[in-house]
Amino acid sequence: MKIFGFDLRALEVFVTTAQTGNMTLAANQLRLTQSSVSQTISTLESNLNVELLDRTVRPIELTVAGRYFYDQSCHLLSQAEKTHHVMSKGDFQKLHLLRIAMVDSLATSLGAPLVDVIKRHTESWTISTGRSHMHAQALLSRNVDIIISDDALEDNEFLSRHRILREPFILVIPRRETRRFASFQQLIRELDFVRYTSDSLIGTTIERYLRRQGVSAPIRMQLDNTFALLSSVAAGLGWTITTPLCLFQSGLFRDQLTCLPLPSDEPLQRNLTLVSRHNELGNLPQILAADSRQVMHDKFLPNVLRELPWLEKDLHVG
Repeated sequence: MKIFGFDLRALEVFVTTAQTGNMTLAANQLRLTQSSVSQTISTLESNLNVELLDRTVRPIELTVAGRYFYDQSCHLLSQAEKTHHVMSKGDFQKLHLLRIAMVDSLATSLGAPLVDVIKRHTESWTISTGRSHMHAQALLSRNVDIIISDDALEDNEFLSRHRILREPFILVIPRRETRRFASFQQLIRELDFVRYTSDSLIGTTIERYLRRQGVSAPIRMQLDNTFALLSSVAAGLGWTITTPLCLFQSGLFRDQLTCLPLPSDEPLQRNLTLVSRHNELGNLPQILAADSRQVMHDKFLPNVLRELPWLEKDLHVG
């Protein structure tokens, strides 16, 4: 347990002394003795190894270090008072801070409507993106409260899960090369494979699938985001494997890409799941999951199926 060298009572004594400029006046306000106030300030300075008050002038003034500590003390006391007020009322419906991490493709697709939902249930919020394994670590270490990820942390029994989307992986090739390739094998012989980086979960999933299919593609291009990946394919630099949501996030590249089902009897799918710790957030995870699914129904599915109607039987929301 950390030892800070101060508690809330000591902060209150210090702030009152700084505001009155006189230890006797501070003692009267706090209903303490002057010697008790003096001893508290001296103990604070000793614990922090810094001089907080200039006692050589009247009224007493703050030192430079004292001014910094005064500002921080006022903030801490204000937060303590607010916390006490909320706890005494027993009303915990509105969270102070909600921290969410999600995959990039969802941040683009769900960002604005998701923020609208969050604002109704919390005073403050943050949304971050990045690698799925980093999201999982952040949730388990309590650095975030909710993740929406392709890693549902199925081995952890202390988490709640709400499925958002199941989508298939698809093959993407340059539009101008579509008629040239009679088979998948010819494609991988004549064009380079444009990969996701190996430290991403989506990249690892695709590589495992290719190994099971007996496909060995030289490592030439590894890119860390879908837009760069699809831009490279659109430019004719190779072929790739991605998902409809990733495609939707990047604008579909209608005139530059051809999207096809993966040529395999083994389905390759990605599940996006909202994951949170049990019971800490009330019914907020269910609300966010339901709203996320609704956004998928309203904005994602119609746009993707308009361009790629053959995906209808493989895309499942919720």
